[in-house]
Amino acid sequence: MNRTLSALLVLVFLSVCVWTQTPQQNSEDAPQTFDERLGPDDGAAMAILFGAGMKGNLDLCDCNFPRGGLARRVGYVDGFKKKFKDTPVIQVEAGFFFSGSAGYGMADRSNENVARAYSRWPVDVINLGREDLAYAKKLLARDGLDERTRSLPMIKNMISANAVFGPAAAQPAAYVIKEVSGPRIFGGKKNLRVGFVGLAMRNNPGGGVIDSGVTDMFQAATSAIIKARKECDVLVVVAHCELEDALKLAGENLEADVVIAGDSGGIFNPRRVGSTLVVSAAPGNIREGDLRLYLDKDGKFSFKFRATDLDSVVPTDKETTAFVDAAREDRNRFK
Repeated sequence: MNRTLSALLVLVFLSVCVWTQTPQQNSEDAPQTFDERLGPDDGAAMAILFGAGMKGNLDLCDCNFPRGGLARRVGYVDGFKKKFKDTPVIQVEAGFFFSGSAGYGMADRSNENVARAYSRWPVDVINLGREDLAYAKKLLARDGLDERTRSLPMIKNMISANAVFGPAAAQPAAYVIKEVSGPRIFGGKKNLRVGFVGLAMRNNPGGGVIDSGVTDMFQAATSAIIKARKECDVLVVVAHCELEDALKLAGENLEADVVIAGDSGGIFNPRRVGSTLVVSAAPGNIREGDLRLYLDKDGKFSFKFRATDLDSVVPTDKETTAFVDAAREDRNRFK
């Protein structure tokens, strides 16, 4: 009862604070090199790099200012690892990475290529958004699941605390714990346990109809968060939802350290609800979310956040680009 009242008070008197963030710059002042974009090595113990909203498209997005795509997302991560060798990385997909039109030839082929890409260039934590579920059910179908998982290991990294799959498909884990080691993590003497809880907001068809593809996100969150909290040092909720819903999640679950809003519709300054940091993923996978964690000598942690355009400044490699080109040609055969 006291916990519920505390959560409500936080929501009512929501103290929304701006956390440290790389400022948005005018084009004439923007960093001209990728090294400048990443910034200096300021002692981050680890980083969570994330994106969302790829919608089955491995290619560039935004006709006016082409950004995003698999090749640049992979390029950002590779470049980060090369520059910050003492800062281990966890890659996170916040949701809506598959096309929601599962069952159509072109959409299914696009989704197949996304699954192949996320297996070839692994993403550590893959949260299932509401629109991901139709194709995810095919991947998680019990018939042939072991063989499919061997060929597409990304299946093992999918999480959802509130997806409804039914008896014909395996239920993904509600959360996952990743253990991270590095010279800046407890002096290199022990690992940092980072927990990720996956959630998806219901669609709202209206007219009193309830979306039965997922259970209530807020009810499912509390149970999963309480369980995950016991197993980790840092707890991250990855929710494919709008910013307002992410703020509500943070207010109702003060045990979470971070909430990532995967469907916020834009990049907003980080918010704080109590001690929980709320950050947003860029729509259309056009920017890379870059959340860095710092540990002081007493083991207390803090964060810095930036969102970087995945534009032509970000390096790409030939292998990833060739995969995307082949996937585009493959998809276009179904037009």
